[in-house]
Order: sequence, then C-alpha cells, then structure tokens
Amino acid sequence: MHKFSRRHVLASLGIMGGSAVLTGCGRQLSGEQDASSRQAVETGGKTEAPAPAPPAQAAVEQLATASRDWTYRELDPEEVGQLAYDIYPQGSCMYSVFGSVIMQLANKVGEPFRSFPTEMMRYGAVGIGGWGSVCGVVNGCSALIGLFHRGDDERKIREELTADVCLWYENEALPVFQPDNPALDIEIASSASESVLCHVSSSAWCKAAGCDAFSVERRERCRRLSAQGAMKAVEVLNNKANGRPDFVDISPEVHSCIECHGKDSQRDSLGMMNCMPCHTFDGEHP
Repeated sequence: MHKFSRRHVLASLGIMGGSAVLTGCGRQLSGEQDASSRQAVETGGKTEAPAPAPPAQAAVEQLATASRDWTYRELDPEEVGQLAYDIYPQGSCMYSVFGSVIMQLANKVGEPFRSFPTEMMRYGAVGIGGWGSVCGVVNGCSALIGLFHRGDDERKIREELTADVCLWYENEALPVFQPDNPALDIEIASSASESVLCHVSSSAWCKAAGCDAFSVERRERCRRLSAQGAMKAVEVLNNKANGRPDFVDISPEVHSCIECHGKDSQRDSLGMMNCMPCHTFDGEHP
C-alpha cells in the first residue's frame, strides 16, 4: 500500500504549482528550472540579477494597482444627468444616480470603475426594496460620497457633504431637469419634499401635481429627480475636489428640536432631518 506524504497531497491539489500559474502564465515550469540550473553551472554558481518580470505578470501587477485607485475625477454634471435619466429603467433611482457617475468614470479612467458591480445599487429602489424609507436619490449620492471619502480620517467631510445633499433634497423644488429625449414629453411639476424619505417626498409631489403615486407622471418625476440627484452628486464631488465645498446648515427649527431632544438635553432622538412633515405639535409645544 502506497503512503502519501503531505508534499504529495499538496502537489495533487495544485497548491505547490500555484505560483507557477501566476508568474509563468503558461510557460513550462520544468523548462525554466532546467534553464536556471544550466545557467548556474555555466556561471560557476554565482547569483545574477533577476530577469525582468514577464509581460503577463506586469499586467497583473498594473491591474492590482489600478483596482485600489478609487480617486474621483471631475465630471460634467449635464452629461452625468442625462446618462442617469437614460439608465433609470434598468434599476430605478439609486442605481441610476450611482451608476451614471461610475459609468462616466469607467469611460474616463477605466479600472477599477469598469469592474464595479453597479447592479447592486438596485436595492435602493422606492426607498430600499419598495419600503418607502430613504429616497434612492439621497442614498445613491451618499454612497458615492462614501466611496470617494472613505478614510478613517474623512468622517467629518463625509458627513458634511452628505448633509449638503440631504438639505438640498429637503428644501429645493425638484425636479427641474429637462431630458434631451423625455420618455414622457409633458410638463412635470416641481415641489419641495421637506423630507429625505421616499414616501413623504413622493406624496408631497403627488399632492402638488395632482397625480397618484402609481401614475406614469409620478414615475417620470422620479426619473428626472434621479437625473437631478446625479448632477447634484457630481456638483458636490467636483466642489470638494477643487477645494471649494459649500456647506449648508440645518434650519433654525431643526436646531430647536435638537436642543431639546439631542444629547445635551432629553437625549431621546437622533438625527438632523426635518421633523415637521412627520410630527404634529400642540399649541403648548416650544
């Protein structure tokens, strides 16, 4: 009966040959060993400088370096906005916001953006899987900010840029984006959502526009809003890249809420979103 050593087992699994696959990329390992042995004999055993890395190995190393370079490059907001509008049917709001920026960077830079699985952002549709929570426009913008400012020492800038997006979304009358070739060629009303939540935002728009939440008009509104969000993400990232971010503060009303309910007082509430759309107050409330 044959006995198998650990060496035999590892070799049969291909573990011992793994380095040959990475460095040789198709060359016969035994031939290289024979040539190396002959060279050692011919040179009297003296060590010579290693040969340059084969082209395949250099390509692998170059790709590995590129795969770590998630540096943002300045983009054209109008181009990104139109692309976001065009790809919206493929995955809805969050996908179109995030995907449009990554696709433009893939065209401009290549890797690692070309390999990013943008399809994963489809989860954000209709307030995360249809639950009507955080709007996919806000979620997509925030994901981009997190990707390009992900360092341990970048928490402050991450939160400030995200706050800019959230405050813009709450307070601006949106959308105002006009696509080149609209899927629904009609006038789309604009409204201020006063909330970053999908169901609040959509309901506010439906009330202002006189449309129901399942109408083609509401879908077109969200499609144009996604394009607007992609443009806002690029604007924020461009400003930061150029050293001129424009930070916006929360409203005096929200400051007042935080003063009573924040960590320095009652400590029963977290967050900075507008409280008014979801909370009603009697006449005695401060």
